[in-house]
Amino acid sequence: MSDWPDSVTKKDLRIEYFRGSGAGGQHRNKKDTACRITHIPTGLFSSCQEHKSQKQNLKTAFKRLADQLIPIMKKEEMKERYSAGNNRVRTYNEKYNRVTDERISDKIYTWDEVFNGNGLDKIIQELKDGRRK
Repeated sequence: MSDWPDSVTKKDLRIEYFRGSGAGGQHRNKKDTACRITHIPTGLFSSCQEHKSQKQNLKTAFKRLADQLIPIMKKEEMKERYSAGNNRVRTYNEKYNRVTDERISDKIYTWDEVFNGNGLDKIIQELKDGRRK
């Protein structure tokens, strides 16, 4: 399934088959063609009993579950991405001609010094020497 979230594995799912309800005659009354898929970590589930085929009901249930999971997972991914910005090591600001290493207290290097000279070597040496915040 192309739009299925990569982080969801088979062990995260509980797949159950059951007999569908409603009209359908002998086939519906004897075969477990309806399907319910539960995503165990979130408790979200989807089910399908519209088709005669168990395989088709399973495919439809997977698509419905993916439609529920993908927005939730994207929201969590965005939270992680933005929270990672708080653990900044070095800031490069070409517009204001400065490079700041967050681990070294009150030391700002010029852009030219870092990229055209040996400024990055200075930063690394100061970190080795123990000049940290």
